[in-house]
Amino acid sequence: MSDDVVWDKAKGELRVLGQRHTAVDMQGFCEHLDLIVGPKIAEVVMNQHELRQGKEDAASARQRNPKATLRELVDFFENAVALSGVGVMKAVIHDDSSSPIDLEISNPCVKQTTGSARSFLFSYWCGIFSVLLDKEFKIDDVTYDDKGNLMKGRIVPR
Repeated sequence: MSDDVVWDKAKGELRVLGQRHTAVDMQGFCEHLDLIVGPKIAEVVMNQHELRQGKEDAASARQRNPKATLRELVDFFENAVALSGVGVMKAVIHDDSSSPIDLEISNPCVKQTTGSARSFLFSYWCGIFSVLLDKEFKIDDVTYDDKGNLMKGRIVPR
């Protein structure tokens, strides 16, 4: 698997860590989706998509590297998120398995704390941790610090 971003202009391809991606204005996409169907429905739609994607990606990463530690896999996904342009992610996992997982994204590509943007940034991680920790997670508390350009969220076991 590649460790970086490859942009092949001749093929019209953008690859992040070996997987094909597209460059999308997520801020505009989330705003438009929220306008079309309303922020509550947009949040549910984005949640279902990102949750599933996170689960699939975590299961695939675990299968490719069954001996990897939780921290190694989380580091892999933090790197992937940064490479894909979402922002710089930091996940804080506490020792107590019933504790929330704190997530921080500096320079996030979307800045809303409601609607599809909320789900876009955090539901993917709910899916990842649902697979890696073998229990379901949901988004709890989401805030945005405009001065620090920092999105903070918490995911909690269901």
